[in-house]
Amino acid sequence: MLKVLILVLSIGIIGCSTYQPISGYPENGANGYSEKVLSENSFLVRVDGRDTESYGSLRMKLVRRAAELCPGSFELTDYTMKQGFVIHAKRVHWPYVTAHLICTELPIDKSVLFSGGI
Repeated sequence: MLKVLILVLSIGIIGCSTYQPISGYPENGANGYSEKVLSENSFLVRVDGRDTESYGSLRMKLVRRAAELCPGSFELTDYTMKQGFVIHAKRVHWPYVTAHLICTELPIDKSVLFSGGI
């Protein structure tokens, strides 16, 4: 019984994770992150959330995606919090955040820190 409970809880936690690339259109209920390459080491990053998701949660996902795109260091500028709105068969609202991402430094390659034998 305990094993079944642990399995159900872990599937529920994994299934609730919304950190993923967006697949579809936010106005149709899709949520996740996307980015547009502006130039070398420069991106426009966007995270669309569900209607009940907080801007704080979306900002954390945006920073996580920025760290994946720029494994060294980065700057986030022009951060915006907005709410999408579409009327078709029914009203649809969803929060989203965007930011301009600039990769400032490459990660340190630890394999070349020491050139001589130790």
